[in-house]
Amino acid sequence: MPVRPLNREEIFQRFPWLQDRERLMVISTDMDGLLSAAFLHHHLDWRVTGYYDCSTLWISEHAEEQRGRLIWVDLDVCRSGYSAIGHHILTLDTAVPDGLGNICNPNLLAGIGAHDFTHKYPFSTILLLLWLHEINVRRDLMARLLILQADSAWINVQHFNRNTIQWQQRLPAYDWKWLFKQVDTEQFERRMRDQLHARLERLTGAPPTDGNPSQHLQLQGSQLRFNPDWEEDIALGLWELAGTYLKWSPPAAPIIHRRIEGRHYTTTLESVTPETFPNDLLEEGVFSYAVTSSKRVNFTRLDW
Repeated sequence: MPVRPLNREEIFQRFPWLQDRERLMVISTDMDGLLSAAFLHHHLDWRVTGYYDCSTLWISEHAEEQRGRLIWVDLDVCRSGYSAIGHHILTLDTAVPDGLGNICNPNLLAGIGAHDFTHKYPFSTILLLLWLHEINVRRDLMARLLILQADSAWINVQHFNRNTIQWQQRLPAYDWKWLFKQVDTEQFERRMRDQLHARLERLTGAPPTDGNPSQHLQLQGSQLRFNPDWEEDIALGLWELAGTYLKWSPPAAPIIHRRIEGRHYTTTLESVTPETFPNDLLEEGVFSYAVTSSKRVNFTRLDW
């Protein structure tokens, strides 16, 4: 069945802040958030002013004062008036409630909800940003490996090839063919293991441990998560790699002013009321949530 391509200009008209300069951003605490921050800093001069891991918020004093100007990057924050770009499943079906109107999310744009979970967006926030701004990855092996490692995009191509092909059609006019060339081969996996994973292990002090294993060498799709309380050097090290191989000027780390603990919950989709989900979460003031499988939804309450 043919898919409907998304239109860049329509997305920019709906979310004009995607082209703004000098915005303030709060980012996720994983590789996708860090690479997205480096991209936005280099191309649009955005500044990192905090981190959020869907449980805890680390925020700078400047972000406290300018919270209305914040963009939440690689995060599906659903507070009224907050702008965000993320890619989790947020609905049960194609209907999108008004409370999610400020979230640029490919699943919302394509009308994909939990009832169609196998067709969810299979890539990363950084790949969505690259497609939107029509910026191709440098023709450099390490640059390509860095981009493909974010949110295990290359492993998703191996395991869910049909869905990734459909999403390449939904996101037209981009050099997907080169980016995903031979990712389902042992040769590619050896390069990923020896050239990128070895560097990430030196940076974090631990081998990749999470995600679906790759098809040939059973490599893991590590997301290089870090804790801003004591692992900021991991973020700085990843930004240095992005500067070296992607040629993106690294952003500065924010000076954290306040740490706010949220309350994280998990429930089953069977327990929610289809007629009122996710409006009931939005009306209750949930800060962020995500449907993480066809059976489960995670959400966070956070007082800020």
